[in-house]
Amino acid sequence: MVHIGLTFNENHKLHDPLLNGFPSPESPQRLDRIFSYLSQNGILDNGICSLFKSDPALIEDISRVHTRGYIDLVQSSIRQSVRHLGNDTYLCDSSFEVLLQALGCVIHAGVLVARGTCDHSFALIRPPGHHAGISNSSGFCLFNNSAILARYLQEKLSLKRIAILNIDAHASDGTYSIFSGDPNVLCISVHQDPSTLYPYTCFIKDIGVYPALGFSINMEMPPRSGNAEYAIFFDEIVEKVLKKFDPEIVLLECGFDSYFKESLAQLDLTVDGYYNIVSRLASKWNVVCLLEGGYHEDLGLLASVVIEGLMGKKTIADEVDQVDLLASRHMGTRKIFVEKLSKLKMVLNPYWESDIIL
Repeated sequence: MVHIGLTFNENHKLHDPLLNGFPSPESPQRLDRIFSYLSQNGILDNGICSLFKSDPALIEDISRVHTRGYIDLVQSSIRQSVRHLGNDTYLCDSSFEVLLQALGCVIHAGVLVARGTCDHSFALIRPPGHHAGISNSSGFCLFNNSAILARYLQEKLSLKRIAILNIDAHASDGTYSIFSGDPNVLCISVHQDPSTLYPYTCFIKDIGVYPALGFSINMEMPPRSGNAEYAIFFDEIVEKVLKKFDPEIVLLECGFDSYFKESLAQLDLTVDGYYNIVSRLASKWNVVCLLEGGYHEDLGLLASVVIEGLMGKKTIADEVDQVDLLASRHMGTRKIFVEKLSKLKMVLNPYWESDIIL
């Protein structure tokens, strides 16, 4: 039977924009919604999921990715009661303790899978991380969760091949900047066309730098792309590249803002779309899911769908009429998607040979 480990930073409510007197979409209500839904629907005691307590991460865990100067900046800013670090990131008096606990949960989730204690895991943590670079914060993100986990797994557990896959609506620009030259970490980000959405970077042409050319893959999804486009992308790019790369573990930057109800983006994944992505990955690889973005009312529902995808057993029905959804979107969406997919194949083919079929 599949065993899924869940980790959760219980002190996350101490990182709250309202403590500073202003609202933000990235708030404690995000995790509150998730755990309320999981509890009410029996997910936490279904015999398949186990909730693990985690120790805080260490400074040395963060410094494998981020510069000491940047870590000091975050700490000193908190001590000096700086409430805004720039680029849509905020700080509270206890934010550093929250960050250490969140990263401890991320590392624990990775270790559970890498050591075989669990088949898959899900770190239900905040704040998110995939926009944070080596020496900068951005887009609600202070430290890069998936990067810190990947470096930990490389150094402490000697993993040689790690794949990081981002399905957040926003490009995983921080993760790209950290691993663009590392051929041992394959980074795939499928996100809304960055010419239409923050962070306005990570285009198809961005494939990494020597000696890791082709090991960074960025797919620009045109606005209103949905389940069908994501399925095609996974069929024709993701699964082929992952099979060739043969990762020992897959880290899924699991953003829920690609959902059709998300007001901060323009993508149309539904329950079935999320389930199909996660279940396909989990059927072939050991997966560590890390909560990233998503700011709508259905976060709990989607967290449950992801857990079901890891289990490989779907019980949650998709209430969206796909015919109506397709009919409501711009008729050029599929045409633009096909053009972008063809462009991506052309860019990647020299690095992945026949595995990316033109």
